[in-house]
Amino acid sequence: MASEEVSARKPVFFSGDEALREVAKPDGLWNWALVGPDPDKMPLSGGGSGSIDELRHALGAQPSSFGLLRMTFGVGPKAKTKYIYVHASNVDDDSTAAFTMRQRGQALAKAPLMEKAMQKYVQTHVKVEITNQEDCCVGFIMEKLLKVSSVHAAFITVEAYEKAMEEFRAAHPISKEEEEKQVEAAKLVEDLAPAPEQHEPEQEAPEQKGDEEKEVTRQRKKVRGYKVGDLVMVWSQQSQGWHDDGEIVQVLEGASMHCKQTLSAGTIKVVYANGRRFKWIGPQDAESILRISGRPVPPPPRWGHLDKETHSATTTEWHQRFFELSKGFLTWWKERDDYTRKRPCISTVGLLGLQLKVEATALRFWTTSTKGQMFTVDTGSAEDVAEWAAAMTAHAEYMEKMMAHLTKHAEKDKPIQAPAGPHTSGHHQHLHRHHHR
Repeated sequence: MASEEVSARKPVFFSGDEALREVAKPDGLWNWALVGPDPDKMPLSGGGSGSIDELRHALGAQPSSFGLLRMTFGVGPKAKTKYIYVHASNVDDDSTAAFTMRQRGQALAKAPLMEKAMQKYVQTHVKVEITNQEDCCVGFIMEKLLKVSSVHAAFITVEAYEKAMEEFRAAHPISKEEEEKQVEAAKLVEDLAPAPEQHEPEQEAPEQKGDEEKEVTRQRKKVRGYKVGDLVMVWSQQSQGWHDDGEIVQVLEGASMHCKQTLSAGTIKVVYANGRRFKWIGPQDAESILRISGRPVPPPPRWGHLDKETHSATTTEWHQRFFELSKGFLTWWKERDDYTRKRPCISTVGLLGLQLKVEATALRFWTTSTKGQMFTVDTGSAEDVAEWAAAMTAHAEYMEKMMAHLTKHAEKDKPIQAPAGPHTSGHHQHLHRHHHR
């Protein structure tokens, strides 16, 4: 399959060489880029126009990365631009597994070769080793710069840096637009990240009704019949809100016992809260607890083993991982057994704003929510790469439709009313989509 790009929204690069060349330009669209420890291939692992804040987010993406950071201080003719050679790793972060002394020594041994390779792009002013997110900040890097640029000490200040970044964003409005999109994407990821397809949802505690309410329920007019697969909004007594992510998964044809409940014919089982909860709803209660949703229908899920690119202390490696593509999210586990046993995943990436490139049997991609981190996976065959590319594109389009759906709902600026009844109070009338990842 020929190389192709889809859904390009901002200046984006897929190779370390072109990314580093862009950073080396005084007015380049990107101001930082990180590559793996290979001075010949320079495999790209991250980059963007968000400077140090964005670089900090990508710090733990790989065990060891090398790259360039461009920092400008001040504006106009007196502005000073400095280039920093960066050796970035997360070896000192408490949240990551500690590397051995041998691995650290290997990374340090690779640094001179990578530093020499960086000089092909631009003459750097200082080299900085960043081993944890706390040190990846303006103050830490400025301290290193001041030790080698004392003649420009008056210009290298936080205020001068912030003014230069303001000018940079003004000159590249698409970068500011992308930052705003990232905020929206982060919220969408938080709200919509689904439970794995094999996840068993928990039942919401059934509501306890008094005799008077039961009588009202029996007399209520029967509403439309729901069928399996219908997308619905669900009122949750537990969270006191409407969930706009419900799906009908079962409709009983006859009376039966489920979860120690006696359920009548026509009772509906609905899964909601991003697949993490379910409840049984009697046919006479459906009128007040369920509403048809106008949200888009997600594409079919996809599963399979893919090789994921990782940059170790000394080389680029490929590790087989088990992937699930579901409802606009790509999630992976170390092994299929971890997935089937419902163990925590390694990571989940929302595909909103997908920018994808196919190279032979590999997929290189960015998304709005990855904040400068690029991912590369290899499918193993031309047929598989085409199918995975098409599936990821379809799920990215679904995410765009979901964003439009949620935005349209928010623009109505009117809370959705909770179902009438003695158990409902006015101050709880809202749409609830949040869950804990």
